[in-house]
Amino acid sequence: MIQLFGYDRERIGELNMKFSKFTLQNFRSFKTRQELKLAIPNGELGSGLTYIVGENNSGKTSLLEALQKHNGDTLRSSEYSHDSTSEFTIFGDDDCIKSKLCPIREASYTLIATDTYRLDDSEYPLFIPSRRHWNARVNNKDRDPNELLRGAQRNSLRRIENSGSYYSDVEVSGLLQTIEKDQAKYNEFINLVKQVLPDFTSFAIANDDYEYVEYVTNGSIKHRADFLGDGVISILRIVGHLIQYTNIPLVIDEPELSLHPLAQKRLVKLLAEKAKKQQIIISTHEPYFVVWEYIRNGAVLNKVTKYNDNEAKIHTLKASSEYEKLINAGNNWQKPFMMDEIAKEVFFCDDILFVEGQEDVGLLRSDNAIPDNVTLFGYGVGGYSNFDISLKLAHDIGVRRAAILIDYGDGETRLRKSLESDYPNYKIIQWAKNDIRDKYIENSSGVRRQCKKGYFDEHGHKKSGTELGDYDEKIDIVKEYFAMPEIKAPTRPKQEHSESKIKQGVRNPETAEKHEKLYRWMSKSRLLLWLRHIINSLKRRR
Repeated sequence: MIQLFGYDRERIGELNMKFSKFTLQNFRSFKTRQELKLAIPNGELGSGLTYIVGENNSGKTSLLEALQKHNGDTLRSSEYSHDSTSEFTIFGDDDCIKSKLCPIREASYTLIATDTYRLDDSEYPLFIPSRRHWNARVNNKDRDPNELLRGAQRNSLRRIENSGSYYSDVEVSGLLQTIEKDQAKYNEFINLVKQVLPDFTSFAIANDDYEYVEYVTNGSIKHRADFLGDGVISILRIVGHLIQYTNIPLVIDEPELSLHPLAQKRLVKLLAEKAKKQQIIISTHEPYFVVWEYIRNGAVLNKVTKYNDNEAKIHTLKASSEYEKLINAGNNWQKPFMMDEIAKEVFFCDDILFVEGQEDVGLLRSDNAIPDNVTLFGYGVGGYSNFDISLKLAHDIGVRRAAILIDYGDGETRLRKSLESDYPNYKIIQWAKNDIRDKYIENSSGVRRQCKKGYFDEHGHKKSGTELGDYDEKIDIVKEYFAMPEIKAPTRPKQEHSESKIKQGVRNPETAEKHEKLYRWMSKSRLLLWLRHIINSLKRRR
């Protein structure tokens, strides 16, 4: 058997490694133990996809670097605190520990695995570094392309060198040379690339003064690979790995880089097809890659959030059934946009404002009322009864700041109080009016009467003066909340979530009607008592 950098090329076809989770602690901004949950393929489309999302500087790259730590690797002195033990643990699909790395001794920077929990290098997930440049020339013939690929992926994801460096020798060209020699792999490679880049026809290793990769589009137009765009390079690199390594988990760092949105959609479908059987981990900033169908089938979404620019935490989206009411709105032909790419920005942002409907979004945007650093959720949550699900979603994925703007009304007031209790770290703001704009209804005789009073007239023009009411005041509250400097990790809601309370009080029609009558009677009684108190006070003063 031939082994290169601990990578057993003959054994790779026999492996079928799958992992359920990865934990780390005391590494860079990951102070306390954090868990990255990994999707295990079950034969369903996209079931083996694991998403890692989060804002820039949230800790995603550090997490990927931690995931590629191997036995014998070293830590930099700045990467961990000696007050705590660093630890990197991979669990198998049976939830048993497969690899556990810790410093060899106190104050040491070298990581070792015990004989009990040790993986061969060939058993670790294989990284596909999308950021890297490539060398189109087929040189280093005496070096196996697998050695180059496997060896380079072990190094830091952050380091990019000039042409001629070790990284530029991560040769996609070498991988293509290997694939070209195997007819079955060559045919499969062409078919997969065409799924993303339909004009791609073939490629070949050409030879002038030196060997290089030549590729063909539209059946006859030849191109030198020296002039490939970054997006095409990325596709060739990703597809090459999908062909060459089918039995081990693959990790792809930002596969969307330099790709047209249509190519992104095609690529994620290709990855989802492969993820029926293979674990594929994607670190991404692109909403196109997060597909609810795949999450329903078993894909896992992990969001990395950094609090106070100091401590990173990993939050995992729960089973899709937890948010089914919000997701299902997207299957409504009248509201196909409910959880589209715009709404899925919630997975990538840490400052989210939820409003009731699309008119709220449109009018607030037209007024430039919301700060640029705040993301308005999609086109609204589709009715105030969905605010509780929206905040639950935000809480579960670790959104640092989330707020809602809820209309005035008896049911809305009860919901506001419930949500304030369940989510004390989030901001619940209630308007003094019962809609964002004026609404009218017309009876059978053609007589119009106003049924809703808002901050904009029925044509969407903003009111002024006293008619504007508390609009500016509530917008200022929104701005102040999202400008808060110190952020705490979201606290866990109470055992009795507002969902159950609302089912009892708001969503059950019969119970809701009884509550409405009781509320009106109590309001009238309080009003009478208040008036009586005022009258008696005036009499005493006389």
